Amino acid sequence: MKFTSIAVKDFKELIRDKRGLFFILLFPIFFMMIFGFAFGGFGEGNTPHNIAIVNYDQGTLNTTSGGTVNYGNDLITTLEGLNYENSNVKLFNITTTEDNNAQDLLRKRTVDAEIIIPSNFSNSVASLINNTIQSSTGASLSSGSTSSNITSTILIRGDTGFMGFGVAQGILAGVFEKYQQGVVNTVKNQIAGTPGAEPTKFIDTKVESIPGTSSFTQFDFLAPGMIVFAILLLATTVAAILTREVESGTLERLKMSKMRSFDLLFGGLIPWSLIAGAQVVILLIVAIILGLHWQGSFYSIIIAVFIGIIGGIASIALAMIIASFAKNDRQAANLGTLIVVPTSFLTGAFFPLPQVMVNIIGQSFSIYGLLPWTHTLIALRSVLVFGSGLNSVANEIELSAILTLILFVIGVFLFSKTRLKAEN
Repeated sequence: MKFTSIAVKDFKELIRDKRGLFFILLFPIFFMMIFGFAFGGFGEGNTPHNIAIVNYDQGTLNTTSGGTVNYGNDLITTLEGLNYENSNVKLFNITTTEDNNAQDLLRKRTVDAEIIIPSNFSNSVASLINNTIQSSTGASLSSGSTSSNITSTILIRGDTGFMGFGVAQGILAGVFEKYQQGVVNTVKNQIAGTPGAEPTKFIDTKVESIPGTSSFTQFDFLAPGMIVFAILLLATTVAAILTREVESGTLERLKMSKMRSFDLLFGGLIPWSLIAGAQVVILLIVAIILGLHWQGSFYSIIIAVFIGIIGGIASIALAMIIASFAKNDRQAANLGTLIVVPTSFLTGAFFPLPQVMVNIIGQSFSIYGLLPWTHTLIALRSVLVFGSGLNSVANEIELSAILTLILFVIGVFLFSKTRLKAEN
C-alpha cells in the first residue's frame, strides 16, 4: 500500500533529522517550564512579597525610661518577622531605602509596593497606648503631646496596573490593622483586671499610585515587552539569512574575494540595527492607537530608538551564535524560535518573574539581569511609560551595552570559527 511506504519514508526522515526532532519535542517543554516557573513557583506555594520601606518616623519620648522610642523601626521589625501561616517562608522581603529609590524600584517592578511611615507615627502609637490606658483605668501614661489624640497615616504606594501591588496592598492593610490591635492587646494585658474599652483608631492607611500611573492598565506594562519581543525575533530572521548564505555558496564566494569577518558581520549589523530602531517607533505608534498611556515626548522617542538599536545589536549577536550551529536555514529558524521565545519570557516582557539572585564577585545580581534585553526592557518601559529622561535610564543602557558587547564578541568568534574559517 502506497500510504504505508510514504509513512515509512516520512518517519525515517523525521528520525534522521535529530535536530529538528529535538526542537519539536523540546519547545513545548520550555513553554511548560517558563509558565510553571512564573505561576507555579516550582512547587513552592508561598512567595515573599518584595516591599520597599521609607521610614520618616521621628520617634517619641518614652516617659518610663526617659529616652526615645521609634515605633517606625518596631513596625519594620514586625514586618520582617512575619511568615506565611503554618510555614517558615517569610511574608515580606523588606528593603529600607529613600523615596526616590523606592519609586525607581516600583517602576522597574523590582518591588511590589512602597510603604511610607510618616514622621508622627511614634506619637500616634503613644496616643493609642494612652487612649487604651485611659479607657481602662482613667489614668494617663504621660502629659504633653503624647497624651493628645494624634493620628498618623501609613502610605502604601505602587503601580495600580500591577497585579503584585494589588495583592501586596491588601495584605499590608490587614497587617497594619493587626499591628494596631496588637499594641492595644499588649497594653490591656499589662493592666490586670481591667478589660478596657475599644480604642479610637489612631493609625490609618492610604493607598496611592505612583505619580502618573493612576490610569495605567496591564497593556501599559505589556507594550514595551512586545517591542522587546519584536527586537528579539530579529535573531531568528538574521540567523536564517546567515545560514542561507552558507547553503547558497554566497559566503564561499565572499571568502574568495578576501573579505574579512569584520566586513561581513559589521556590514550586516548596520541595516538590521536600523530595523530594530524602526520597530520601536512603529510599535509605539500602534500601541498608542490601541490605548497605551504614553508619558513621554519626542525626546523620549529618540532615547527609545537608541535603546532599541542596542537591543537589536544583541539580537544580531545571538543570530550569529545560532547560525554557527545550524546546518540550514530551517534549523536556524527552529533553533532561533526555541531560544528567542523563552528568552523573551525570562526578560519579564509578558509578566513579572520571581527574583532569582546570583552572587558574582561578592555582589548579588538578578539572574535575569545577565540578559541584555532585560535592561533594554527596563529602559524602554521607564522612558515610554513613565516618561523618564536619559539620566534615569543611563545605568540600564550602560548594562545593556556591556552585555551586548560581550555577546557580540562571542558571536563573532563562533561564526568566524565555524563559517569563515579558511578551507585547507
